[in-house]
Amino acid sequence: MAYILAYDIGTTGVKTCLFRVEKDIELLAGASEGYELYTLPDGGAEQHADEWWEAMCVSTKRMFSKTDVKPEEVSGITFCSQMQGLILVDEDGVPVRHPMSYMDQRASEEMKEGIGKGITVSGMNAGKLLKSLTITRAVAGSVKDPLWRYLWVKNHEPENFARARWWLDVKEYLIGRMTGNFVMTEDSAYSTFLYDSREKTKGWSQELADLFGIDMKHLPKLIKTTDVAGTLREEPG
Repeated sequence: MAYILAYDIGTTGVKTCLFRVEKDIELLAGASEGYELYTLPDGGAEQHADEWWEAMCVSTKRMFSKTDVKPEEVSGITFCSQMQGLILVDEDGVPVRHPMSYMDQRASEEMKEGIGKGITVSGMNAGKLLKSLTITRAVAGSVKDPLWRYLWVKNHEPENFARARWWLDVKEYLIGRMTGNFVMTEDSAYSTFLYDSREKTKGWSQELADLFGIDMKHLPKLIKTTDVAGTLREEPG
């Protein structure tokens, strides 16, 4: 018998559930807690990382109050979450600025500069479009894609950008806060549009990073969604 703690980090709140895993998977208890989505001028949409963490702590305590299972009996922790967030953190995993939601649309100039010039197809540079489709089978064709927000921070907040060590998505930030390990699962990597999805060359694409002006040192170690990302730190958070 194993007990698994699962977090669903949504746009406006977290759902926290405890499952018993034997031959079947049984939901034992659950709780939820909300947090804010902050809208800003020019299409900005941000959240506060500490509010995610506080909501996780509150909902976890509430959930355990509904069951006889003790926290020390939990065998593993797993996440699903909103995707295409941009969380730039320093060497210690502390955000250098508030996380930018997938809803943030401030990077229109970065997108125009990055893919909207030259000979275009559907408003996108034909050469870059073809290269992206060949390597990733997709293209960063929306102003809301994290690639453009990364460049927005680089252009508009150089002091914050200079402090950045890792580019993380939402669940990866929380994994890092829990374990001290900075990784990105393949599904999150794919949504950056910098992930080479071809079977023989899977991984971060240096070619696409160079094409769009991304610093490869910001891209963390890649793991599968089924891999163990790490173990809990003594005092996470």
